[in-house]
Amino acid sequence: MINTETTKAEPISKGERIRELDIVRGFALLGVLLVNLAAFNSTLFSELASIGPLSNPLNLELLSDRLATLFIQILGEGKFYTIFSFLFGLGFYIFMERAEAKGVSPNKLFVKRSFFLLLFGIIHFSLVWYGDILHVYGVVGFLLLPFKNCSYKTIRNWLIALLIISTLFMVLSSVSNALLENLSSDLYDAQMASYRHMADKSIDVYQNGSFLEIIRYRLGEEAFYIVFYLIFMIPKILGMFLIGLYVGKRKIFKDIEGNQIFIKKVWRVGGLIGILSTIVYVLIEFSVISLNPILSAGAFHFFKEIATIFLSMFYVTSLMLLYRKASFKKLLSPLGYIGQMALTNYLVQCTIASLIYYGHGLGLVNKVGLATGILFTLVIYSVQIVTSKLWLNRFKYGPFEWIWRQLTYGGLSK
Repeated sequence: MINTETTKAEPISKGERIRELDIVRGFALLGVLLVNLAAFNSTLFSELASIGPLSNPLNLELLSDRLATLFIQILGEGKFYTIFSFLFGLGFYIFMERAEAKGVSPNKLFVKRSFFLLLFGIIHFSLVWYGDILHVYGVVGFLLLPFKNCSYKTIRNWLIALLIISTLFMVLSSVSNALLENLSSDLYDAQMASYRHMADKSIDVYQNGSFLEIIRYRLGEEAFYIVFYLIFMIPKILGMFLIGLYVGKRKIFKDIEGNQIFIKKVWRVGGLIGILSTIVYVLIEFSVISLNPILSAGAFHFFKEIATIFLSMFYVTSLMLLYRKASFKKLLSPLGYIGQMALTNYLVQCTIASLIYYGHGLGLVNKVGLATGILFTLVIYSVQIVTSKLWLNRFKYGPFEWIWRQLTYGGLSK
């Protein structure tokens, strides 16, 4: 299936893989599945109307669903695509470095790689789910190329600026909504009524629609909002890409043992700021800290964004440190099988979720609680560990990884 001969330009071989990266990818994919199943159990317009389960955890009927929702919201929401963004930037550095070492044009290869990732994302969005992230990585990936040869200082300054801009976007958006609600309540009520009407329609389509009806609805009604939202995602995604690029240039993953001081520093800072920020925004969300509505909206999203970024880095460094310990190495190792096939497993996860929640499958959207979603997560992920291990016992790459690599390298690997 795969040409294993040494050639001028080839994909990463099994022996070249950095095991810790596969472990982090595998863990991130568990979190992605957890959060995505919650999103599949809602719709885009339900979230815009603030009537999705993640929007109002304490309003849920069952205690198990309230606890499950709080768990997903506090520990999962936003954290894992942020980790994957970091990994993408790090992977960009590794990809470019290895292409240069083999004497081929890294820019040309990476442009092809990003183009086909974008194509995968568009197909996945169209056929499976509005929440696809691949098209976002494909688009933003092109923006990484100008940073390839930049200094540490330049990359650091840009990533800080981009993450500040991203946080300000979230704060200003929430403050604008709060201002509209308080200063022009009639206009705000009309807007929310429109969203609720669209939410009701979307739930009906996704519960009862055929495969083709759901595709038509997604492309006709949801695509505009997804493209518009992409504009606001670019600063954060690119900022996290640059953190990964910075870590790559610093050779952190090439010499984990020799960079323990740096890794432990990131772990301490990420944990401290991430946990404190999480406590603050949760206290604001549930009105334990009482502020006026406009200030509350801005402060909530400010601390939530800070928590998301720093907890993501805390998760990554925690895994790196735990994997150095013999007692945890065996426990964490199975995550590497899923991480090595991250693209395939992500696409399979979303396809299974669509068959569980959408009308061309079981049609369970908005019918089961998020506690049930956690059970689905554990079952699907456990099966994927087994199937990934069995697949990798026979093949070097997952099926979609192989297709992506063939499209990227083409005749160069012959």
